[in-house]
Amino acid sequence: MLKAENLHCVYTSGLIKTTRKTAVCGVDLEIFPGETVAIVGESGCGKSTLAKLLVQQLAPASGEVFFEGTKLTGMNWKNLRKYMGKIQLIPQNPDDVLDPRWTVERSVAEPFVIFGGFSREEISAKVDALFAEVGLSAEHKTRYPHELSGGELQRVVIARALALKPEILVCDEATSMLDVSVQAFILAVLKEIQKKRGLGLVFITHDLEAAKAVSDRVLVMYTGEIVEEGKGVFDRPLHPYTRALMDAVRYASLEVVLPEEVGPLPDGFSGCPYFRLCREKTDACKEPQKLRNVSGRLVRCWKAK
Repeated sequence: MLKAENLHCVYTSGLIKTTRKTAVCGVDLEIFPGETVAIVGESGCGKSTLAKLLVQQLAPASGEVFFEGTKLTGMNWKNLRKYMGKIQLIPQNPDDVLDPRWTVERSVAEPFVIFGGFSREEISAKVDALFAEVGLSAEHKTRYPHELSGGELQRVVIARALALKPEILVCDEATSMLDVSVQAFILAVLKEIQKKRGLGLVFITHDLEAAKAVSDRVLVMYTGEIVEEGKGVFDRPLHPYTRALMDAVRYASLEVVLPEEVGPLPDGFSGCPYFRLCREKTDACKEPQKLRNVSGRLVRCWKAK
């Protein structure tokens, strides 16, 4: 349903001296109807950039995104607009989509107004139905964002994302700012909606337990690349980085601590990006690594068995 081929994204900064940082490097992925795919990795690995590329909020430096066989990248806004209702982003921070000066009812109604063709009565009825679907009552409609809890705000954002009957929801750290009990409730709401509507769900998170609980398939990202992909990733990780990521969770952190003697990779290095940290590296790791099939799993490591 949603497919990405060889996506690259490069950020540039600086006026006098321009620096370039590759945020996404050669990513291929495909999301099927009704499937939940979790994308995990440490902070700065490119997860959120990939989310924005998928929903066309960012244009890739190269590569393409397809929806049901139609290429979205490079499409003009007039033609792209009719597809945008089908792929919706649920961001980490509700403030990114909710105007603090508007009631939440107006925010949820906005997609209907923008796309047009609905009477005021029809919009009101649709908003009521969306609020009920995410577990909010009619009394929430007249409130402003600052009058709602974090969990209530995130449900408003979900309701807004559902307005135009999407087929894919891309959740970018959608539960990371919530208490654990509220996270569980929001995940249950999303899974129930997915079951009811048959949605594809992309769940981007640094919470490995949440990813394991909701996903059918997991993609592990490191420095903009997919280093491991498939089912059962957390039960038997094959890539050294995936194992390090899981070890880090046991110590209550997803940030990998770099030894003092480890420096940056040399200029022009084209081998495995995890080379400087990997305890299993050999000279063969200095060569470019490609994703290869290992017992039904895709792994970017020649040593995986």
